[in-house]
Amino acid sequence: MSERRNHNGDEESRRGFWATLPRGTITRVFVLLALLAAVVVLQRKASAIAGCMNQTFMLPQPRGAGTAADGGDVSARGPIRVRVQVPEAATR
Repeated sequence: MSERRNHNGDEESRRGFWATLPRGTITRVFVLLALLAAVVVLQRKASAIAGCMNQTFMLPQPRGAGTAADGGDVSARGPIRVRVQVPEAATR
């Protein structure tokens, strides 16, 4: 009987650190480390990403539109006319 207890105790001590961890713990640790690495990389490249996004979303200047400082004729096209239509209120 005492042999059996020693034998089981030896097996448990041989399992090691990795075998004693609950399943999924190692996976969660690696996923969290990968997310941390991604955050650090994005943080370091934030200025380059912001510059690229700024250039991407910058609207081009309309052609022929000049300012008085450029020496262009601002009123060459004439005034802009806008007609606003307000929908009628629903009858009650």
